[in-house]
Amino acid sequence: MYNGKIFTVVLWIVLGVNYGLNFSTWLNFFAVLLLAIHLLEFIFFFKTIKDSEDNLIKAFFQTLIFGILYIGPLKKEQNK
Repeated sequence: MYNGKIFTVVLWIVLGVNYGLNFSTWLNFFAVLLLAIHLLEFIFFFKTIKDSEDNLIKAFFQTLIFGILYIGPLKKEQNK
């Protein structure tokens, strides 16, 4: 796992802790916005994700967590 994915996992952990302890409402809004963007990415790049070798459920969760960090290599692999 490279730095971008590590940063993303740490970000989701921070957002999850914030959701549980409710430190900042703004961070909760940011988490919802990030989830919405990643859901749109899954819908927009569905054909690319479906054509990959990954299981669709695994790909869905990878997209929810990592977004373009997951989809980018799939697009490069598909363009070869």
